[in-house]
Amino acid sequence: MELVNFNDYGQNQRMYGGTAGRKMGITYNGKDYLLKFPGNLKEQQMKNINLSYSNSPVCEYIGSKIYELIGVSVHNTILGIRNEKIVVACEDFLEDGDRLYEFDKIKVTFEPHFLDSNGNETNGVGVDLYEIIMTIQEHPFLQDIPGVIERFWDMFIIDALIGNADRNNSNWGIVLRKDGSKELAPVYDNGNCLNNKWDDEKMQIVMNDAAKMEAEAYKARRCIFELQGRRVNPYHIMESMEYQECSDAIRRLTPRIDSGMSRIRAMIEEIPTLSEVQKQFFISIIDYRYEKVLLPVCQKIVEKEIGNCEQKKGWCR
Repeated sequence: MELVNFNDYGQNQRMYGGTAGRKMGITYNGKDYLLKFPGNLKEQQMKNINLSYSNSPVCEYIGSKIYELIGVSVHNTILGIRNEKIVVACEDFLEDGDRLYEFDKIKVTFEPHFLDSNGNETNGVGVDLYEIIMTIQEHPFLQDIPGVIERFWDMFIIDALIGNADRNNSNWGIVLRKDGSKELAPVYDNGNCLNNKWDDEKMQIVMNDAAKMEAEAYKARRCIFELQGRRVNPYHIMESMEYQECSDAIRRLTPRIDSGMSRIRAMIEEIPTLSEVQKQFFISIIDYRYEKVLLPVCQKIVEKEIGNCEQKKGWCR
């Protein structure tokens, strides 16, 4: 894999929001891209973590490519270098005249007939899981767009696989095309995954300790979503089989993840900027989550809904 040299590409007139790190618009090969830079980690240095910049551009690339290899619509990403820093270029999926409505803007323009699981009224930034699901089901803006609830749960599952705990309401949404049609935006903003602020030493310590690896992989994990004011463990949500759409997503995605796992491993191995420890950690923790959570839960779902899982095991894998 060769990194693209972005040094010769000037800034275009496109402006992008968000607070996570520096970014700029460029035009590359006739298409507009958002160039994301790594964040400076002064706080990490004070904690004696041997990493001066975050790995968020590389993790954005890996997380996005995993979505792509699993077959979920995602923005195109290119890994490269600018001013001696590793950057990721994210293709702009908006054409002239299009508008992106992030979910927080949709959610706040709604007069719901329900409260969240903690008894509060809904708002744009609230991440109560019940409230989000009800908004998707009830908001009039979303009713003529197919696949919104499926997309939410697909992101929930894949974000858990890659360890993305920041799928907030402002980094997924709907594209309103200039002709008035609406469609789901490709999945974007996937950089807060795979422990992007960890250095090699911390990764190695976790890999050398089975209990730490188990905790980091799934037992002690939390995602951004809440129930009754507490952040939830996404793997507990999956294992509970309480949400039918979540179980449907597990059944839908597990065979794709299984068939794409060798390509995911190969993609990570080919990234030249990663150390051997980083490659081993990324591959190991993804494998761990798949083997210890997703596959067993899929088999339980099949056993519950179809019958003898041993006879249907080929469907899960």
